[in-house]
Amino acid sequence: MLAYSGSHAFSRFEYGIKSEETKKKYVKRLELFFDFYKIDGNSIQEKSDNFLKNTKNGKNIHKITDLIIQYMSYHLNRVQKKEISRSTIRNYYKPIKLFCEMNNIVLNWKIISKGLPSGPESSNDRIPTLEEILELLKYPDRRIKPIVFTMISSGIRVGSWEWLKWKHIIPLYDQDSQVIAAKIIVYDGEPEQYFSFITPESYYSIREWMEFREKQGEKITGESWLMRDIWNTGRILTFDKESNLKGMSGLISVPKKADSNAIRQIFTRAWKIQNIREVNSNRRYEFKSTHCFRKYFETNALKSMKLLNVKMLMGHDTGLEKSYYKPSEKDLLDYYLRAVDFLTIKNEAKIQSKINELTEKQDEILAMKLKHEKEMKQIRGDMELKFNKILAKVDVAKLK
Repeated sequence: MLAYSGSHAFSRFEYGIKSEETKKKYVKRLELFFDFYKIDGNSIQEKSDNFLKNTKNGKNIHKITDLIIQYMSYHLNRVQKKEISRSTIRNYYKPIKLFCEMNNIVLNWKIISKGLPSGPESSNDRIPTLEEILELLKYPDRRIKPIVFTMISSGIRVGSWEWLKWKHIIPLYDQDSQVIAAKIIVYDGEPEQYFSFITPESYYSIREWMEFREKQGEKITGESWLMRDIWNTGRILTFDKESNLKGMSGLISVPKKADSNAIRQIFTRAWKIQNIREVNSNRRYEFKSTHCFRKYFETNALKSMKLLNVKMLMGHDTGLEKSYYKPSEKDLLDYYLRAVDFLTIKNEAKIQSKINELTEKQDEILAMKLKHEKEMKQIRGDMELKFNKILAKVDVAKLK
């Protein structure tokens, strides 16, 4: 028998959500629905129970249907006022539908969804330019660089950081022991687990960040979170009236994982302080605070990779194609390496890549030149030998 914690109605709702990131969004939007109708309760659990009681334990089908339609009409009106986009509508609809389904409230969802937009609205937001990203990297937070480089070069979602540990970054080397990329394990242990790759630039920025933390006094192991809270670097500690150390957060030796909300806040501040993002005519930003990095990866990876490979590295469900198209990890890495230059941000890395490329071409030219000289030497030698034989025959003929 399943053991539910707290409210049964809300616990059943939670049970139907796999992703922790999705759960946070669904809970917040479900509570908006309850608050819209002023459902009593000091917590989302109490509101969930009271909603069922107010609708006679979910048996008053027509009343519940009307409530949901009125709520969705409110959001459709917000679309008309350009307060939200058409594609946002279904984000308010899905948590309510899940709550009802998990609590055996059987509704005719075709009727409710009839007035909703038929399909997702194509997003008109752009990706940040290279210059804007370079400006963002100037923001004085050591976490910015490894986060940006990793998201841009792998296409991971911001929610992925809640699972990522140091052990999930696996460097990959060439025959000369040079890092050519690193494998990143995303959502380790979850049903959605997959892998992608990051650039050498990203790998070294993460390694530098982990080494910095270790030098500061944190014990770094494979289980260490890739992103953590900031800490007091000034050796200034605060104490309460009883001379006990006040709290433990902010200490280098007591790391706290930086969750997706904390990471979003970092970038919300960074874009603003660096004065980069502007609001467009629809009162929306030109690009998303963190999702823009995922779009940047997709846009630039497609310059040298086929769409299906890009989707696989982004953790997209490829449907039936997944059953028939199963490239090996090595195949995906080979495809990914073609896109590394497009996913590398710092000019130094790009310049070094070009230098390496030119050096390789120079080596090829030199090898071709040496081969040509060797062949010409051989040809001259053969011709000289033949010429000498002819001269010998002529001399013999003269003697006769």
